Amino acid sequence: MHAKLRLAALAAALTAAGEAVAGDPSACTAIADNTARLACYDSAVGRPQTEAPGPLAGTGGSPFATRWELDAEDKRGTFQIRPYKPTYILLGRWSDHPNRQPTSPNPNNSVATPLDVDATEAKYQISFKTKLWEGLFGRHGDLWMGYTQQSNWQVYNKRFSSPFRETDYEPELMAVFRTNLDAGAGFKVSMMSLGLNHQSNGRGQPYSRSWNRLMAQIGIERGDFALVVRPWLRFSEKTSKDDNPDITSYLGHGDLQAMWQVGEHGFGLTLRSTLLSGAEHRGSAQFDWSVPIHRNLKGYVQFFSGYGETLIDYNHRQTTFGVGVSLVDWL
Repeated sequence: MHAKLRLAALAAALTAAGEAVAGDPSACTAIADNTARLACYDSAVGRPQTEAPGPLAGTGGSPFATRWELDAEDKRGTFQIRPYKPTYILLGRWSDHPNRQPTSPNPNNSVATPLDVDATEAKYQISFKTKLWEGLFGRHGDLWMGYTQQSNWQVYNKRFSSPFRETDYEPELMAVFRTNLDAGAGFKVSMMSLGLNHQSNGRGQPYSRSWNRLMAQIGIERGDFALVVRPWLRFSEKTSKDDNPDITSYLGHGDLQAMWQVGEHGFGLTLRSTLLSGAEHRGSAQFDWSVPIHRNLKGYVQFFSGYGETLIDYNHRQTTFGVGVSLVDWL
């Protein structure tokens, strides 16, 4: 939708330029859009307009092209901070079953005494990425580094000095490739990636949780809808040093991330399943919704149900609901 508006603005700019007298581009001053106004000035003074349409092509209904700089006109160079996953803070997050006694099959990672944990806390996530290498193989593929940090803060638990209950750190290294494959019905497989993912909470025993994965991403899109399929393979660890030996029995071997942009509203749905049957079937679902408040600030609602909202909760089932604000959406 944004691309259509900008194309309409550019068309208006070219019309205004046609009305402008050569050498006197005064008709362009009324154009609000920066790119369209520049195109109008260029046209009015007889300058070639090869530069103005470029950014428009990079926003032509392709969320992945913009976020991952897949096309030539989207390239912005290396070592610049870019959005990755959503960045938000839930001022209030409520759980129907707080994890007061984390456990693990490794006896060194089981808490003996129940913790003083409130059902209501705050939660925030920051996430960004930067390109380390542009053109891995000739002009194909880029190397990205991503970082995501999620914290659960018992800010309202004054009797226990408002501690951070859990903070998960997730650095990644990803080789990302433009594919642009036709998937039928208007869908396009725009990108694929392969990388290394480390996630841990950086704590000592018995609270330590961590795992390392080889992770792939397949990005499929159509208009303002995008879907990311993420299969992963966990690297094995020595039994004595494995904080969470059964983590794939709860978090599985992949997830699906669906994202919609409907007008100014953003929606996200993340599904995870172990693909097991009966009592062994485990997984999770998370729904995110953002709505504009003021400029780049958005209201944010998050609903989660299942296992593994955080690493310390990987084998703990709960349903949570949170409300807050966000600065960066999925798209």
